[in-house]
Amino acid sequence: MSDLHLEIVTPNEILFEGPIGLVDIPGASGRFTLLRGHGPIISNLVTGTVRVISRVGNEHLFPCKGGVVECLNDKVVILMDDNTPKEKDVEKKESDK
Repeated sequence: MSDLHLEIVTPNEILFEGPIGLVDIPGASGRFTLLRGHGPIISNLVTGTVRVISRVGNEHLFPCKGGVVECLNDKVVILMDDNTPKEKDVEKKESDK
C-alpha cells in the first residue's frame, strides 16, 4: 500500500511536502480528516489550523487563512492563502505602537 502524501503550498513557499499519517483540515462545512484510502474530494478551507500527524506520530500545525484542498489517489494538495503579514499590515502595526 502506498503512503498518504501531502503538499502544503502558499503563493510564496512550500510549507510541507512528504508522507504523512493523517491531516486534519478546517473545511468550509466543518473540520475533516483525510487518511490513506480517502475518496476524492475538493473543498474550500476557512481560517483555522491545518494539523498534520506524521507516520511516526509527530504533530505539525500550520495556521490557515483560507484556501483549497484536493485529495486524489492518496495525494493531498493544500493551496493556502498567504499566511505571512503583508507589508502594509506590518507598517500599520508598527504605527499603532
